[in-house]
Amino acid sequence: MTTEDETAPPMAPDRYTVATRGDAVRLPSWMTGEDAATPLTRGERARLAWARQSGKRHTAVVVLIALALVGGAATLGRVTVERIRAGTSRPAASPTPSPVPLSQVGEPRDLFAGTVAADYAVGEAGITLPRAAAQGPFTAREVTAALTQVRSALVAARLDTSMIVGDPEPFLALLAPAARRERIHDFDGDTFLHYATRIGSQDRAEEVRARGTMRYRATTNENGVPVLEITTEYVWLYAFDVPRTTPGAAGLAAIRDKVVWHVPRPDALPAAERGLWLVSAEASTSNVDCARLAEGFWTVEPWMGGPGSFKPC
Repeated sequence: MTTEDETAPPMAPDRYTVATRGDAVRLPSWMTGEDAATPLTRGERARLAWARQSGKRHTAVVVLIALALVGGAATLGRVTVERIRAGTSRPAASPTPSPVPLSQVGEPRDLFAGTVAADYAVGEAGITLPRAAAQGPFTAREVTAALTQVRSALVAARLDTSMIVGDPEPFLALLAPAARRERIHDFDGDTFLHYATRIGSQDRAEEVRARGTMRYRATTNENGVPVLEITTEYVWLYAFDVPRTTPGAAGLAAIRDKVVWHVPRPDALPAAERGLWLVSAEASTSNVDCARLAEGFWTVEPWMGGPGSFKPC
């Protein structure tokens, strides 16, 4: 009986020996088919299908994926650039409107809104002519001509810039020469305010609206001359710029006038008496600066609050 030297090192196994004849050779399950009954997962099936493809197909798929990524990046870049240019690269919250300074003067403001003059025509559009028909010795054409003369006189008296800044000559030029010599003296005081408007340089009307009527009839004047008598009755509203702390109507100065005009038959009349005559005029005002009106200037009454601010002069 021999004994082994316990101090001797153990013999290293032969690294070239895989198995002996008496050992059972164990093959991996994927070779024996033992795992065939186990269903493959979706990922495993995809990898198996990918592995079965040829190298060229692999390359084609990779190229297609790369092209799709490049195309997507280009589209995203283009959309981003367009949004940046348009200032909409990201949704912006609705801006909060800045509060309107209530005491500021000079901002656009519809002073006629909510007043009886909201639907009045602006400027000359408010002066409309009635249908012309023959009256007494006046033919329809002569009636039309006379009505047109009166309309031009209304525009020159109440709307024209020349009259408003203090030059009555364009208006006076529309009258018969003899009538012109009579009416020129109205402008020495404030009598003309019954039929004309002068605002001056201290104030400025932003807009003028008007509404009224015009009617006519054939009659004779004090000398027995046949005349076409035309009566105009109009309300004129001048909008002045006022602080926003005041109500809109506080900026409206109103005048209601009634003017009678004559256009005589020119037969047997001297040249100086042919043409348009202003026979009479009367007017009433509202919300007008009475002190300035006495000086011959038309402007709005400074707002002091309360209904008393709309007193007539």
